[in-house]
Formats: sequence, structure tokens, C-alpha cells
Amino acid sequence: MKLLPLIPIPARWSLPIYGLLIGFLVLINLTVKPLLAPDETRYLAVAWEMWREGDFLVPRLNGEFYTHKPPFLFWLMHLGWSLFGVVEWWPRLLAPLAFLLDALLLRGLTRQLFPDAPKLGRHAALLFTGTLFPLLFMNQVMFDLWVVLWVLLGLLALVEADRGRSLRRTVLLASLALGMGIVTKGPVLLLYLLPPALAAAHWSRRPKAVLCTGLLGLLGGAALALAWAIPAAIAGGEAYRDAIFWGQTAGRMKDSFDHARPIWWYLPLLPVILFPWIWWPRSFRGWKTLAKTDAPLLRLTFWATVPQFLVFSAISGKQPHYLLPLFPMLLVALARNLSQEQIRPTRYPWLPMLLPGALGCALVTAPWWLEEPRDPVWLHDTGLLFGGGLLLLGALQQGRLAIRMPAQYGLYSFLTACMVGGILFVFYPAFRPVYDLAPLSRQVAAFEQQGIPMAFYGSEYFGQFHYHGRLGQPLANPHEEKGLQRWLEAHPDGLLWQVIRRDEEPTYGYSPYDPMEFGSRRIQVWDAAALHAVLLDRGD
Repeated sequence: MKLLPLIPIPARWSLPIYGLLIGFLVLINLTVKPLLAPDETRYLAVAWEMWREGDFLVPRLNGEFYTHKPPFLFWLMHLGWSLFGVVEWWPRLLAPLAFLLDALLLRGLTRQLFPDAPKLGRHAALLFTGTLFPLLFMNQVMFDLWVVLWVLLGLLALVEADRGRSLRRTVLLASLALGMGIVTKGPVLLLYLLPPALAAAHWSRRPKAVLCTGLLGLLGGAALALAWAIPAAIAGGEAYRDAIFWGQTAGRMKDSFDHARPIWWYLPLLPVILFPWIWWPRSFRGWKTLAKTDAPLLRLTFWATVPQFLVFSAISGKQPHYLLPLFPMLLVALARNLSQEQIRPTRYPWLPMLLPGALGCALVTAPWWLEEPRDPVWLHDTGLLFGGGLLLLGALQQGRLAIRMPAQYGLYSFLTACMVGGILFVFYPAFRPVYDLAPLSRQVAAFEQQGIPMAFYGSEYFGQFHYHGRLGQPLANPHEEKGLQRWLEAHPDGLLWQVIRRDEEPTYGYSPYDPMEFGSRRIQVWDAAALHAVLLDRGD
């Protein structure tokens, strides 16, 4: 199947052109997009502090042990920094690298499932690389595409066990998948892989081999993870040990410490998470036939997606990217389903273009619904509104072109990548000046070099300044005015960075320092002695 069916070019050129398009998205990420707070700046801050301290065992953030994530991603950053120095482009390339490895491993998994249909692996990889959410997270310094890689490797181990491969090989793959997955994002990886292993009797021809692979892989993966966790727990002490062995997972299961959301929260996100396939009418045809011809595939897909989705919906802590590792088996099943029927025109080929069209309409009409000064200032950029018009026009034209010929998923993969590229190219030039923390971080670093004590007040400090500023000392972060007063008394020569809303007046009156805008927030700088005097005059 041609990737670019609308363009009269040789089929052998289609894949290279699509690869160049993905490369263009990576180039935008490297050159235009800022590191986004709080996640990206926090992860680079953790990696920087580990690198600065020479401690590659226990992650640290702002001078304290960082218990929310294991160190695998930070180790990858350190690997590149050991070769190229402390550069920003290397951490930014890690997600695209994981994206490429995910596509290749998904192709291999599909070929194991369907050795008689060698092209099906390429089609499944194409569906993955043409899905909106993986494309968006390919441009983020985050863990989740690496989690997808370990889930794919674990599923490959189970499928190879079902196909009769040697137990030594399948257990080795499962151990590597579970161990590296745990060191990447914690015990949550067990949730992705244990259900299909324990339910092997429902989908496998060799359920005992699959179950042995899963259980022995669990032991091997636990041993691999403990090779890091035990020395880290000894080095980090009792609090760190409790956090990495229990607190992170238990905290998400009950009264999440972060991202607490209602049980139905994922459902309205599915039209965006699974764009464009959930919008394409052909995605919903042929499943009854597939249930007759490939029932084991559908059962494996069920056990690799549905229990996990229900658990993630039930627990309090929710983030959209938690669902990324559920994509591979869904897309394998979709690729198999699409391969059953002949390619013919779909009745509503323009439906997948509704989402980019709606986004374009929202941007074009922004002057009528934006409210100053509460809305983010970057939304008022005229170039952004012009870009919204181009996005709307492109969506209309793409829908019109798709009507002229059979709807093919190669086309929609290409158009989705084009849409993501257009969004990034349009959004980030307006977005970067407002959300780029590098200039502010360099100012913080200059104060640190002068030996001035500093504190961050008004919100949680997640290391926003540490990587860009290459800070060598933690910032104090008082959370209430009593703690603020104690810090001001102890550091009369210090500076306080206070975060307030952009439409709010400065809390403590006049400051000689000009405020700095950051998205919908304003960062005001105060002299500690002057601010302490203001608080004393107010009687606080």
C-alpha cells in the first residue's frame, strides 16, 4: 500500500518521504519547541543534579531524593552527556529514538502473530506512527514511549512462547521487558503484561508455555530491577526505600498525590487519543468477520488493553499518556481487520478531518472568545491565528482529496503527521517566548554565582530553573507565610521569586525588579530585607 496515494510518485519513494516528514517533526522539536514545565524541565533537572553530584544510583531533585520515577531515562541522558557533553539536543532525541524502536518492534510482533502476512507488520507500524498521541509524545522528554517499548518486548516474549520458541529465549525477553520496564517507570509495568500472561488459556495454543514465560519472566525481571533498587534503597535510606517499594504505586491506587480525576475522565479523551482511526468509519467494519477468523488475536487484544483501561480508570491518578502502552495490540488488531476487506471508498472520508478543522476554527475565531488578561498571552499572537486559518484550509482540502479515492490508512497516517507538524510549527513560535524558561533560568544562575540566597514561593518548585541555569544549589521553597518569614529572617540578603497569576496585583506592593511573564503566570522578584519589613509593617 502506498503511503502517499494522492501524490503520483513511485511507491518505493513513499516510505522515505514519510520518514522525512517524521524527521521534520523531530527538527521542530529540536529547534522551535521549548522545554515545557513542569515535566520536561523537572526530568532534565533530575538528570542534571545526578550528573553534577556524580550519583547515578539515586535520582535527586532540588537537593532531595526524587522518588516519583526510577532512573532509566536519566541514565540514557547521562550516556549521551558522557559522549557529547551536557547538551540539550540529546535528551530531546530520546523520545524519537523510542518512537522508532517502538515501530520496529511492533512490526516484529505483528510478523510473529501473522507469519503468512509479511506486509501486515509494516501496516501495523504505519498505524502506530500515524496515530496522534504517539506523534505528539515523540516531541516530549518523557518516559512513556520507552514504556511502550518494554510492553512490546514483553508481548513479543508471550507470543513467541505461544509459537513454540525455546523457553530460555522467551524467559530472557520477558525478564528484560519487566526488569527494564520497572526501572523505567516502576511496578506499573506489571499491570500491562501480567493480565495477558495469566489469561493465556483464553488466547494461546500453548498456555502453559506462555504462563511459564510470564511467571519466570516476572522473577527474572524482579531480580533485574532489584539489582538497582536494593543498592538505591540502602543509599537513600528508609524514606526513599518506602517510596520506591510501595509509596508510588499505593499512592496512585488510593487518593492519588497528583492528577486525581474522576472515573470517567479517559472516555471523552478517546476521540483525541485515538485520532484519526476512531474517526474513520472503516475502523468499525469487519470485526464480526475477524472474530470468526482470528478469535485468539481479539482475545489477546482484550487481555492486553481492557483490564488495564479499567484499572487506570478506577485509580485516582490519571494522565493521558498512561494509555500509550495499550496502543500496540489495538493497532495490530486494527491492521489485521483492515487487511480482510478490499479497499473501497468509505462513505464519510472527511470525518477524520473534523478534529483539525475544529482546531483551526477555534484559532480563527479566537479574537471573539479570548478574554484579556486571563487567557494565556500567546493565544493572542496574530501569527497563531493565521496558522489556524491554514490548518482549517488544509483540513478542508485533505477531506476533499480523500473523497476522490478509496480511504487508505497510509493516507491518514501521512495527513496526521502533516497535521502534527503544522500544529507544532504554528504553535511553538508563539508559544516559545512565553514558556521558554531558559532566559529566566540564566538570570537565576547569575544571582547564584553572586552568592545570593534564593527562594521560590507561591507554588511548588519542580526544578524549573535547575537544568537551564545549571544551578549548583537547591532553591528554598516555603509553602506558607510562616515558613516564608523564617526564610526572610535567616537570609536578609536573599531574593524571593514569587509566582502569581498574570491578572493579579503584586501581593506585597512595589518591587524594584520588573516582573517576568510565564504563560498565565507572573514571576515577581523581591529583596528579602525589604519584603520582611513589609510583612512586619502589615503585622503578618
